[in-house]
Amino acid sequence: MLTQDKKTSFWVISDTHLIADSLHDHGQAFSQMQKTSQGKDLYYQEIALSAFARMAEEKKPAAIIVTGDVTFNGERVSAEKFAELFKPLTKTKLLVVPGNHDIYDSWAREFRGKKQYYAGQISPRMWRNIFKKSYENALSIDRNSLAYSVQLNPDYLLILADSNDYGKEESSTAPATAGFLGKEQRKWIKEQLQYASQNNLRVIFCMHHNLYAHNPAVNKGYVVDDYRELKEQKQKEGDMAGELMVDL
Repeated sequence: MLTQDKKTSFWVISDTHLIADSLHDHGQAFSQMQKTSQGKDLYYQEIALSAFARMAEEKKPAAIIVTGDVTFNGERVSAEKFAELFKPLTKTKLLVVPGNHDIYDSWAREFRGKKQYYAGQISPRMWRNIFKKSYENALSIDRNSLAYSVQLNPDYLLILADSNDYGKEESSTAPATAGFLGKEQRKWIKEQLQYASQNNLRVIFCMHHNLYAHNPAVNKGYVVDDYRELKEQKQKEGDMAGELMVDL
């Protein structure tokens, strides 16, 4: 349990898409990437995240939940830098799950002058090691994915699901946009909902993809493929747990 305080707070952020400063030299190749990065600010990320971490140290939320796409395109160095930036936190726990750009992303690059070079990708095992402090807070860890649960306080259970589609080895293709949970992870989620019900805990459910189509025009690839099975499971188990679903 992170805290005994029933009135505690937690913060949620997503899609930080950090590329570590050490992976570029502000050269031509990097500048071109910035121009085509769909509005992402790639120049001041470490400064902004450091300031955010300092604010968290001052405000002291019980947790910062990061719901994926931590890195720009799955660079191992970027994930390590992200963990380093939040290492100074003393009262706040960093709880991280991956997004579709984090694990085995073949787009992982570093930029030097006019050229791009392949950067080291992140395996599931590396992810657990880089963010081992997140998993150390786990009440339960799904052995088939990077999902885990954490008891926030006496009233709430956090389920941090892994909704991403990645293989078992380094990739040479574009990262998948769509996501799913799969039979084994849904079984683990069912166990967490049952635990919550038995212990009178409300559930806060977090993952990278959406459970519902919030936008009727833009939703393809953003809603988990097995959303029907998960919503059915929610109705069977979740109502007893009195859970609160958070789709990010």
